[in-house]
Amino acid sequence: MRFYRRLQPVQALSFDLDDTLYDNTPVLQAAERRLLQRLQTESRDPRASDPQWWQQQKAQTLQRSPELGHDTTLTRQATLAHGLAELGHPAPQAASEALMTQFLIWRSEIGVPEPVVNLLLELAERYPLAVITNGNADVRRFLPQVPFATVHCAGPDGPQKPAPALFHQCCQALAIAPAQLLHVGDHPGTDVLGAIRAGCQAALLQPGANGRIRPSGPALPTLEFDSLEALRQWL
Repeated sequence: MRFYRRLQPVQALSFDLDDTLYDNTPVLQAAERRLLQRLQTESRDPRASDPQWWQQQKAQTLQRSPELGHDTTLTRQATLAHGLAELGHPAPQAASEALMTQFLIWRSEIGVPEPVVNLLLELAERYPLAVITNGNADVRRFLPQVPFATVHCAGPDGPQKPAPALFHQCCQALAIAPAQLLHVGDHPGTDVLGAIRAGCQAALLQPGANGRIRPSGPALPTLEFDSLEALRQWL
C-alpha cells in the first residue's frame, strides 16, 4: 500500500463497480452476445448481428444527442431505436425498450468473487457502504446480501465521474463531510479525479479486477493498493 496524501479519518466507504469488484469485460461481452442474438429475431437484415455496424449507430446517436453520453442506458436504448429504424423495424421504439429491459438483466448477471463479497460484508459491519458508478449494472441484483446504504449511478443520478455530483450526493445521503468518504475504484481519470475534485479521499486499486494497470491520472489518490484484501488489513 502506497500513500500519496495524508489520510483523514474515514467515516464511510464508496465503491466503483466495474473492474473494481469484478472483471467487467466477460460480463459485458456475454450480455452483448446475447443482445446480438436477440436482434437477429427482430430483423433478418445481416446488419442486425454486426457489432461494428452497431458501433456506427452508437457514434451517430451520440453525434446527434451528445447529452446522452453521461447515461450508458439511454445511449444504448437510443442506439437500438435508431438502428432498428434503419433496419426497417415496424416498432423500433417499443422494441428498443423491451431489448434494453432484457439487456439490463443480462448485464447484471455477475458473479462477484467470494473473497470480495466476504470483505464487503465485513466492512459493512464497521462502515456505511455506498456505490458510485458510471455504469448500469444493478448492484442490488447481483450483491443483494451486501447492505449498501446508498447507490448512485451516472445518468439517472447525475453526470459521470469525474464530475463531483455523484460524490456530493453520496455524502449528503450518508450525512458526512466529503473528506470523511473514502472512494475505492480502479480508474485514475474517473474514480480518483472525481473523488479528489469533490473533496473526498480516493483509494486506487491498481491493477483493477481485470488485471489492467492504467496510466496515472491528473490527480494523485490518497492511497494506492494492489488488492481489495488490503482494505481488510488496513481498515
